[in-house]
Amino acid sequence: MLTWIEISKSAIEHNIKQFRKLVGNDVLLMPVIKSNAYGHGFLEIAKILNTNKEINRISVVNLNEAVELIDNKLTKKQIQILSFFDWDEEKIKKAIKNQVIFPIYSLNYANKLNKLGERLNTKVKIAIKIDTGTTRIGFLPNQAIKNIRIINKLNHLNITDIYSHFASSEEDNTQTKKQNLIFNKILKETEKENIKIPFKHITCSAATIVHPNTHFNAVRFGISLYGLHPSKNTENKIKLKPTLSWYTKVIQVKDISKGTKVSYGGTFTAKKEMKIAVLPIGYFDGYDRGMSNHAKVVIKGQKCPVLGRICMNLTIIDVSKIKNTKAGDKVALINGKITADDLAKWADTINYEIVTRINSKIPRFIK
Repeated sequence: MLTWIEISKSAIEHNIKQFRKLVGNDVLLMPVIKSNAYGHGFLEIAKILNTNKEINRISVVNLNEAVELIDNKLTKKQIQILSFFDWDEEKIKKAIKNQVIFPIYSLNYANKLNKLGERLNTKVKIAIKIDTGTTRIGFLPNQAIKNIRIINKLNHLNITDIYSHFASSEEDNTQTKKQNLIFNKILKETEKENIKIPFKHITCSAATIVHPNTHFNAVRFGISLYGLHPSKNTENKIKLKPTLSWYTKVIQVKDISKGTKVSYGGTFTAKKEMKIAVLPIGYFDGYDRGMSNHAKVVIKGQKCPVLGRICMNLTIIDVSKIKNTKAGDKVALINGKITADDLAKWADTINYEIVTRINSKIPRFIK
């Protein structure tokens, strides 16, 4: 095996405990494992959460992810779909049987689920999604109460949740307060209508950490479950442990002479004799091409720069200062000395993208 990911179970558990301390015992913890658990391994992370006593629900992005959990018997925690689902009736029936909570932001899908619930002689659990200002999915505020009133009268639907999502809780307090006010107003209107909805939630990682007045009785957190901060604003407010380490191995070492151009386009030229190593990693694997001539890796505890353009499947590094480098030597792409935030800086992106784009075919191991 030339390239692999290691996930620290103890770090995941540490981060969960930090969030439990933050919100108290009466608030649902709903970690988000969408998009291959932000690159950390969907089933691997789900297995950890499935038996964690602090976790109340597992949040996924769509029906396919929910069914994957069901098929792998990872159902000790209730599953909530946050974003969307295709009308695949067999999968929907399987999800309904396993008490999955469906997102509703369309009267059409509400009616279709209600009819299916009638046929199955059961009530389908649903969560009403409100667009308070992120301008993605959700009922607009001026349509919310009218639609909730209609949905509440459907006999085979059970509204368990009402929820929304912040657009800029990492950095824009004004926008966050505005969205929270809109959400609160809709909650008060549902109370006036005597519509009972047990769970309310709007937070992401950042809002959970820096806006305690937005916790309601359930919180969602994604990137910070994995020990990564959503912004600089959260770094001094909660102690998180990164959970992912990414490794590969040297496949060739060779000497090059002064003036040698390295990789596609010759964007690096050796100014002296150098010793280089070739790694079996590239942008197909999620090692971003934008880090070309910027990134560093770690060999034998020392940082080594990436030379030239990162290729689809190969990357070249400078090992001139490392003694006795040879094929088979372990190389850290992300570990304690090189972080996902470092890679994000070199690639001019965010840590979310760095980890979620790590190719899902790379094996993940829980340590």
